[in-house]
Amino acid sequence: MCVALAAPVNAQPARDDGGEPAAKVEDRPNAIYVEALGKGGVWGVGYERHLAKWLGLGGVASFTMLDGQRMYSLTPYVLVYPLRSGSHGMFVDGGANLIRIDTPSPVPEWDGMSESGIGAELSAGYEYRGKLLFRFYVQAVAGKSGVAPWGGASIGWTL
Repeated sequence: MCVALAAPVNAQPARDDGGEPAAKVEDRPNAIYVEALGKGGVWGVGYERHLAKWLGLGGVASFTMLDGQRMYSLTPYVLVYPLRSGSHGMFVDGGANLIRIDTPSPVPEWDGMSESGIGAELSAGYEYRGKLLFRFYVQAVAGKSGVAPWGGASIGWTL
């Protein structure tokens, strides 16, 4: 009777780029990123925490000033990965969009105005998550004026 045991020779973990082992979501659960044309409007700064391989929570904040009018935006969201393979994945996220707009008065006879509102956003897109984070997505934004298509891109770091 002959019994053979085999072990892979020089077995290496899967690699992403630069010859380093491929990052797993569990290894780098936090992310800090900036985005263009995304959840925060024209731009935003975000933070995200993964609770499981397929689930995360995050938020994006932004401030924009145009002709003296100030717009503040905060968008908390829940993130789900229906498809993921190593550092690459397709994601879907959704959440509330809290907005405040302040318009100061250019004349002394008017006090200016402030308005606050809440809407919703639903996004779907592609993510690369290694030491760096890259995302591209499309989204629908809904509010009291209706529903509008939008899109965005993010770049950041995972921790």
